[in-house]
Amino acid sequence: MADNLYGKDKLKHLLACFVIALYNTEAAILSALTKEYADVHSKGNHWCWWDLLADFIGTILGTIVRLLLIKWIYGYWKWNWI
Repeated sequence: MADNLYGKDKLKHLLACFVIALYNTEAAILSALTKEYADVHSKGNHWCWWDLLADFIGTILGTIVRLLLIKWIYGYWKWNWI
């Protein structure tokens, strides 16, 4: 199977990691890596670097939004990564 940059599931990967990262960055990263690891071991599926890229973009965006919300709520930068 060839990796497809424009697959329909890329948006799902991005959104899932975005939502998870709104709560916890490490959990978003772990879920992305776990999903790709599971894909390697499931029949008819494979490791997809494009899926992982979408996951990490979603994680970065979710983390930024969470940090901005914390800044807005508390009025100062409270670096709460967990």
